[in-house]
Amino acid sequence: MNPEDSFGTKLDHSRLKTLKPVRQAIESLDLPPFRFRKLNGILNALTMQIEDGGDFPEVNEFLIKALCAAIIAQVGKESAGRALEALAQFEQSERLRSRGQRSA
Repeated sequence: MNPEDSFGTKLDHSRLKTLKPVRQAIESLDLPPFRFRKLNGILNALTMQIEDGGDFPEVNEFLIKALCAAIIAQVGKESAGRALEALAQFEQSERLRSRGQRSA
């Protein structure tokens, strides 16, 4: 069995690619490991939703909101700018996808 086909759907590499700037922006916050892991846990849950396929937009929406809140809690709204912008772009891409349009 192809490892990318674990649930009857293949990895959506284009969607994972739209999440990459979010990961990079979070990593650029240079948080200590014990604080970074709080953000990374939510980001990993979102990544797994996409990797496993068959994900639900409602679940992703909650994970995006949770990640946004966690970023602000860790660094404050002013310092979170780049990460929040990357997350907003990913969220917009997901909205377009859930409406049946092609993601950016």
